[in-house]
Amino acid sequence: MALNIKDVRAEMPNYQNYKDDRRDGQILGIAVHHSATADRATGAPSGNALSFFEYHVNTRGWTHGGYNYVIRGDGLIEYALDEKISAYHAGFKDPNDADGLEQGQYWNNHYLAICLAGWFQNNRTYQDAGGQTQTMPNNYTLPTEAQMESLLGLIQQLRRQYTIPVENVRGHRELAGNSTTCPGLNFDPASLRVKLKALDEAEAVPPVQPIPGAQPEIKPGEHVLLLPDADKYLQAALGYVWKYRPDVSFAADEAPGRWKYVTVIGSPADISDSQLARLRSGGAVLVQRIPGDLARVQATLDDLIQKNLRFLPAESTTGNDETPSPTEEWRTYTVQPGDTLSLVAK
Repeated sequence: MALNIKDVRAEMPNYQNYKDDRRDGQILGIAVHHSATADRATGAPSGNALSFFEYHVNTRGWTHGGYNYVIRGDGLIEYALDEKISAYHAGFKDPNDADGLEQGQYWNNHYLAICLAGWFQNNRTYQDAGGQTQTMPNNYTLPTEAQMESLLGLIQQLRRQYTIPVENVRGHRELAGNSTTCPGLNFDPASLRVKLKALDEAEAVPPVQPIPGAQPEIKPGEHVLLLPDADKYLQAALGYVWKYRPDVSFAADEAPGRWKYVTVIGSPADISDSQLARLRSGGAVLVQRIPGDLARVQATLDDLIQKNLRFLPAESTTGNDETPSPTEEWRTYTVQPGDTLSLVAK
């Protein structure tokens, strides 16, 4: 599923004065925050990147806002501050570097900041115009479903981009040197990491399933030929389609759960390995990729037709650019400042 991201960087206050800034360090992790803002009448998430950045710049006097991304209550992701720029999200004063955290700037320098609009705890209060303490209703004390879907998708995208281990996805309150309940007492960063690990496992690519011996008997509607687009490979596949009459689809993201047998045409750049993994987890009995450029795909399909084979036989799957069987590997983790033994053990 494509992420719904709106680039609002140039709309933020004081943008021209900081747009060329660069962070002091490599991106190593992601910090999750909440805005601690909610509608007083309903408790629903309130605010967006512009309102948060206007407060940071115009009221607090910061050069720019404190988050790289803001996820609104409706799930829209706002790209508010360039990833190359350090967000002011988890710094603290330590001029003598007593904590060994780059004088309190370690998390700003090395962690991207994602803020969920909302206030995720119970018994929230505010001061009314008369100075009296009022209580908000205990609604929306967790992120909305749309927010969580966007958060998980965005984190996975950033983790892949910067090779971030799941252990380095943390809530604000888990960052050493910070004294806060952010991202809210009802938001459990450990549960978030469990969900991310489950996504990692679902996206892991299992080995290709060869057809041992006889080809399976296919009923109408059970087999699909999945193409990346209508222009690139369709002409090469027409002979195969005419002979075997599979369904033909150009929508890989809509295919999971619809077909029992899937033949994927093209390289991982066309249809990714993670998309193949979702097909398998969606119930497909067989998912085979026919990789290569147009000429190679044409030759492979023509060979299958000539041999009266719908699928690649077992001996043909070796060396055909499929992902090899996963092998047991040691997991590595770089201990960072502020880590505890219990966190490293997870």
